[in-house]
Amino acid sequence: MTHVIVVGGGPAGLSAALFTQKNGLETTVFDTDKTWMHKAHLFNYPGIGSQDGTAFLDTLRRQVDSFGVERHQGEKVTDVAATDDGFTVTVGDDEHEADYVVLATGANRDLAESLGCEFDGDLVDVDVTMETSVEGAYATGAMVRAEEWQAVISAGDGAAAALNILSTEKGENYHDFDVPADADRVFGELADEE
Repeated sequence: MTHVIVVGGGPAGLSAALFTQKNGLETTVFDTDKTWMHKAHLFNYPGIGSQDGTAFLDTLRRQVDSFGVERHQGEKVTDVAATDDGFTVTVGDDEHEADYVVLATGANRDLAESLGCEFDGDLVDVDVTMETSVEGAYATGAMVRAEEWQAVISAGDGAAAALNILSTEKGENYHDFDVPADADRVFGELADEE
């Protein structure tokens, strides 16, 4: 099974994890919980009237958890390396294998640098799908934008990365578009599990 590892649990990382897991790709998130969202209050995020950033994250975490994302809270990734088959992600003394990696570490670009991603000045260089110069590795949010740090933009970056991964896996452009019957099926199943 395809395995996606997301490093970072803010809007970008959790959006990427939501899209990949929801659409059948095994996804793991490592999150140190040091996101700037804990200092934010949202009233410019579509669909959110006014909400504390921490409350927003709690809701997003419950959402990804409900789809079965394996989420490791408080665990720091210390290295990401490309392999012949994908990537090795190091957390403490443990190594985890992945076919794809999404870096969603805010403005911290250390992992992208150690992975060998190309930079444009101080920013990680990505294409429109958020893929870096290292095939299968994606960078999102503040690490790819100069002072454009905004929750909606970051979530969009994560979604773009996820959709590109899904398109690659499915061999055609993939669209994550649900209809009311999908919601009834999914949320009916989740309600039965609770």
